Amino acid sequence: MQNFFGAPVVARQFGRFELCLTEYAGGTSLPWHVHDQAYLCFVVRGRYRERLRGGARDCGAEQMIVHPAGEAHADEFAARSRCLNIEMEGEWLRSVAARGAMLDAPAVYASADISAIVARAGREVRTNDALSPMIVEGIMLELLGELARERETDRAPRWLLGVRDEVTASFRRPPSLASLAAGAAVHPVHLARSFRRRFGCTVGGMIRRLRVDAAKRAIRAGLPLCDVAADAGFADQSHLARTFRAVTGMTPSEFRRAHRVKRR
Repeated sequence: MQNFFGAPVVARQFGRFELCLTEYAGGTSLPWHVHDQAYLCFVVRGRYRERLRGGARDCGAEQMIVHPAGEAHADEFAARSRCLNIEMEGEWLRSVAARGAMLDAPAVYASADISAIVARAGREVRTNDALSPMIVEGIMLELLGELARERETDRAPRWLLGVRDEVTASFRRPPSLASLAAGAAVHPVHLARSFRRRFGCTVGGMIRRLRVDAAKRAIRAGLPLCDVAADAGFADQSHLARTFRAVTGMTPSEFRRAHRVKRR
């Protein structure tokens, strides 16, 4: 069994597979470590920065991170995050390697198809009946197939990664889609389609999520809601309230009350 640190919400063993839904508190730092088996980490919500030997990668919501066996890494969670960690038995994984699904290289993927497959896996974790092991194996095969397809046919070009980084750095005052496309020397329509396929959301959707994440941090820090709105890049407090509720299902005030209850 892998050690995923954090606080397990629910962990299930389905034959050759272990699925662990894990919560990580904001401000958590995980030391340098390695895993004996390859595993997958899907970020359900939140985000973190992962340091690797010779580099780093930013991992956000709706992204699937591939960790090959023996990869040394350390993690820093700036905000409270929840991840679904998936461990596959090494012998089973090797049996499907010939079909191009071996998890032998670090990678970050995001697409609507991957998110949908992971959502089904999450539902099966909650169901957990006699048929679950068979169903989960089918889901895992489908997931590996989708990852193999992403790996072979949809490698993110450098310009697209640059657009993502620019959006992440300037989400409070983001450039227009046309400006992003001009900076990347691509057509705006091509940028929009490529971005959604690769990252599982539109440029606007990523900006909205980043702003809400920033608002959550500011609310937890105790800032007044008018300052929260300005700090996170919203036009005003009503804009913050509308967007926050659409993304999280609760108002900023409700989120603040819930956070206070949890801290007690």
